[in-house]
Amino acid sequence: MRDRAVLDSGVIFALFFEEEASERASEAAYKLSPITLDLAVAEVGNAAWKRVALFKENRESARASLSKCLEFIKSCTVICASDLAELAYEIALGNNTAFYDSLFLAAAEREEVTLLTLDKKMYEKARAKRNVQMI
Repeated sequence: MRDRAVLDSGVIFALFFEEEASERASEAAYKLSPITLDLAVAEVGNAAWKRVALFKENRESARASLSKCLEFIKSCTVICASDLAELAYEIALGNNTAFYDSLFLAAAEREEVTLLTLDKKMYEKARAKRNVQMI
C-alpha cells in the first residue's frame, strides 16, 4: 500500500500546468495515495483562470490542463473543507497562516499524514509545529 499524504492546490496545479516545480510535484505525488480538499477545485480553477486572463496562456491549453487537474482531484480522497473549519481556525491563529492554507494543514493533522506543499511562506510558518514538507 502506498503512503498517504495531503496535497495542497499548488502541488496539484504543478502536476498539470508547466511550473518550475512540476517535476518535483510529479515525483512526489505519484508515489502516494493522495488526499486533498474540495477547496482545491476552486483554487486550481482560479489559478488556471489567471494563466489565461493575466498571463495570456492559450485558453484551450489551460482548459485541457484544468480538466486533468479536476480528474486528478476526483481520484484523490477528497475531504470537505467545512468539516475542518474549526480546527483550521485554531491552526491559522496558532501558526499565523491564512485560513485556507490552514485547511490543508488541518486535513493533514486529522488524517495523521504529511502535507505536501509548494508554498514556502506557509511551510516556513508551519514546519516547526506541523507535519508539512516542501517539495
